[in-house]
Amino acid sequence: MSGRVLVVDDSEVTRAILSRTLRGAGFAVLEARDGAEGALTALRERPDVVVTDLEMPTMDGFPLLRLLKGDPLCAHIPVLILTSHAEAASRFWSLRTGADAYLTKDYRPQELVAIVSRLAAASHAAAPTLDATGADDPSARLGPLDVLARVARHLDTSLLRATVINTLLERGMAAGDFHEAGRAALETLSEVVDSLVLAVAVAEPQAAMTQIVLQEPLGPADLDRLHGILARHLEVPAGAAMDTRMSGELGVPSAAKTAGADLARLVRRPLSVRGARGILMLLPREPQHFALVAADLLDDLLRPLTLVLDNARLSQRLHEMSTLDGLTRQLNHRAIYERLTEELERARRYKAPLSVILCDLDHFKEVNDTHGHLAGDAVLREGAAALRSCLRATDVLGRYGGEEFLAVLPQVDLPAACTAAERLRQGLADFPVMLESGERVAITGSFGVASRDELAAHVTGDLLVSLADRRLYAAKAAGRNCVRPREPEGSA
Repeated sequence: MSGRVLVVDDSEVTRAILSRTLRGAGFAVLEARDGAEGALTALRERPDVVVTDLEMPTMDGFPLLRLLKGDPLCAHIPVLILTSHAEAASRFWSLRTGADAYLTKDYRPQELVAIVSRLAAASHAAAPTLDATGADDPSARLGPLDVLARVARHLDTSLLRATVINTLLERGMAAGDFHEAGRAALETLSEVVDSLVLAVAVAEPQAAMTQIVLQEPLGPADLDRLHGILARHLEVPAGAAMDTRMSGELGVPSAAKTAGADLARLVRRPLSVRGARGILMLLPREPQHFALVAADLLDDLLRPLTLVLDNARLSQRLHEMSTLDGLTRQLNHRAIYERLTEELERARRYKAPLSVILCDLDHFKEVNDTHGHLAGDAVLREGAAALRSCLRATDVLGRYGGEEFLAVLPQVDLPAACTAAERLRQGLADFPVMLESGERVAITGSFGVASRDELAAHVTGDLLVSLADRRLYAAKAAGRNCVRPREPEGSA
């Protein structure tokens, strides 16, 4: 096996033994007495393999290893750590820092030759093609100060990456759900990657979530285009809902940088999230500068970003397990009551209206008795989806118990709530449930409506729901499939 090997060790005896063994195996050997001399020789000569000690004067093996693996001139050169250290921590850190192999100095000569031969073969395959023009190679003019400057730049870059990763993990791991984690992560990225728009999205089998951070105002049309691009890359089915949150300002952009065809410059990075498809997108302010300066840093942040998002999704699932009804995927009884209490307190503080709607699915027992409990489950599931689709995004819906559902409507007075209840009633009636047997089951509901303005200033959730419940029974007594109190005349 032919090739050139650089041996870096402060012991003259050790260098002599290594050189004799490697030359006997057919290698040409270069020698250096410490890490600084080894770095200078590696940058100038670019050997096929570097064999280095760890503890040396001037510069030890770890800075040398980081420099070699971080500098484009010699990043392809395999490094074998050869040291008297046998501690697990030394081996771990050597391999994590970029070493390709690790041997202690009680090695057998044939073992050393075998490893160096393997590394030399890999080096030949990975070596960059030399410039055929014969242009002057700048590495040939490097001096000791140039090497130290390269070490300093590499350490600065490593410190920056470590700091950003630590900040990303610290902010993201404190988040309670996907959107909070996504916003924290994107805001961290925006501090080191100069972008006009940043977005992260994840598509799971039954849900898709998107978090967008705008560094400059973005026009509504371009926001819709961005949303469509994310959906296409995640293969979200047409018409499927994406839970999208945004921080920043919508409006007319101050420059044309975020408009029209410029979205074609979006940088895309897939995220390897578990059990889902994920993507990170950003629109660099200066694409050429991004490619030269920030692209590698961004790639180094993908793994911690994925870890943050996976952790947030797990936290969100655990929270949903405690707050969502397993069948209908709406809030359970405890969670909807907690939200009602929160919204009542907010309405009291700001002297704002608030109403509730209590719905009972009509003749639900007959569905179970006639078609079976699986059909009853389908009616509950589809009925809840129909109710949810007829509410505003700011309204809250929960399964109150059995076949009853409670909707909480902030900023809505009694007349508007009666109108909303009529919309819910019509929405149920318009969408019968198709069973697996092919049968269609019509759904109707009876509705009771109540508003905090009808009761005392310090109305409680119990009093408000009790009033809605009495009106629900009045709707049943009136023949079901109706709203009480009635929708005001002339309301839309």
